[in-house]
Amino acid sequence: MSYLTYNGKMIQSEGHYVSGFAHIFQPKYGLYYNWFAVIDASNIANDDWHVPSRTDWGTLTTYLGGESVAGADVKVTGYDYWKSPNTGATNSAKLNVIGAGGRNYTGVFGTTFNVPTEIGWFWSTTQSDAQNAWEMGALYNSTFFGDGVNYKTNGYSVRLIKDSTSLSDGQIGTYTGNDGKEYATICIGTQEWISSNLKETKYRDNTPIPEVTSNAAWASLSSGALCAYNNDWNLV
Repeated sequence: MSYLTYNGKMIQSEGHYVSGFAHIFQPKYGLYYNWFAVIDASNIANDDWHVPSRTDWGTLTTYLGGESVAGADVKVTGYDYWKSPNTGATNSAKLNVIGAGGRNYTGVFGTTFNVPTEIGWFWSTTQSDAQNAWEMGALYNSTFFGDGVNYKTNGYSVRLIKDSTSLSDGQIGTYTGNDGKEYATICIGTQEWISSNLKETKYRDNTPIPEVTSNAAWASLSSGALCAYNNDWNLV
């Protein structure tokens, strides 16, 4: 954990800033990836881990009681990452799902259905058709956490799941990414997940995942790419 100080007083901790008596929250969304990055043969996940398939996500929501209620168990509480009413949020599963929004298929951030604090999107590796793939979504005003189909060129958050785990339900562990970043993990049922959004910048073979900032360039992609929200790495 890092801190900023002024005149010997702490003014930053875990994304929260204090200026005088004002409290300013600095969100940290992780990185966003198009679908081509999550299925690239160079592998965005380190050894023994993978991006979840639609089936993997389905196993999770079934364990949590079904798509209609699973959002309550996985969404972080409060109003930093979800706007009111953040319906039903308990985060009892400790998956720490946040409303990170996304980048749409034209390369634009924060459009309808991609607004931070309103929705959180997560890729699966499962293709729907030539243009679309399956994703998971959670909402600020619902306990729903379930799948749907969207353009492969959208920019969404990514979580990873371990191929198999020795942990028991509720136990925690760690995961180290290809670029050396460490993540906490949580076992939910028989599945071990990273419990924050991915910030990976490299594939397993040490090849950098290209950052694409231009809207037009993003929209025309047919290969893997990443971005920070609004191209602002302070939000990662």
